[in-house]
Amino acid sequence: MANQKSVSESRATGGVPLGRVPAQVGSDGPLVGTWSHAAPWDDSNTSRRRSIMASAGLGLLAIFAIAGGLARHFGAGSASCATGAECSQLGVQYAQGVDGVAADGPLAARLFQRACDLGHAGGCNNLGLAFQSGQGVPQDYERSMEYFGRACSAGFAEGCNNQGALYEHGQGVPVNLGDAQRLYTQACRHGSGLGCSNLGVLYAQGRGVSANPAEAARLFREACSAGSSVGCNNIVDSTPAPPEAIEPAR
Repeated sequence: MANQKSVSESRATGGVPLGRVPAQVGSDGPLVGTWSHAAPWDDSNTSRRRSIMASAGLGLLAIFAIAGGLARHFGAGSASCATGAECSQLGVQYAQGVDGVAADGPLAARLFQRACDLGHAGGCNNLGLAFQSGQGVPQDYERSMEYFGRACSAGFAEGCNNQGALYEHGQGVPVNLGDAQRLYTQACRHGSGLGCSNLGVLYAQGRGVSANPAEAARLFREACSAGSSVGCNNIVDSTPAPPEAIEPAR
């Protein structure tokens, strides 16, 4: 079970994860998650899986320098948007340099800030990713945690997963495997493949929970079914080699 990893996915939408990092405390931490403008989960949907709310506290939204450039950019019409969803989607384009626009990290961060201020959970998550990676803004894990928390509390499953990853690896907060487990559980039960995979790693390694290989394998399968290639890889990593593949001792 030593090979399972806990990560967030690569930035490229629909891309292959950049890699996986050790889940042990003291590692370099999770890679950055995928830019997203998806909608949060809908609690009115009767087919939705049960929710377990995280206990992590959320700080107040800080007012910081990048917000000062909003009026200039939006007033000039160079990156205009009217709704949180539009601002977040436009921010993704500038973050990636796609759809005919040049990559512009600071402008992308301002657009994510605008989206988050307009109440768009995906925009808050994307702003958290910007602070986590230092793309367009100074790297700041505490602010990253804050915006992931806002996304999670607004019903965005990947925000819960990303917040859990910061707790697991002690980025911006002390390591807290209990909070990581609760947040991964919440993310998994609301459709995050990475949340299921990261929770499976905790069960596989007995970190913050009692070791349970069967539960880990179930979570990796659920992650894989949800489209997480990391979860699929962890299924392979956790499958014992057949007897004929094991070299006899010499």
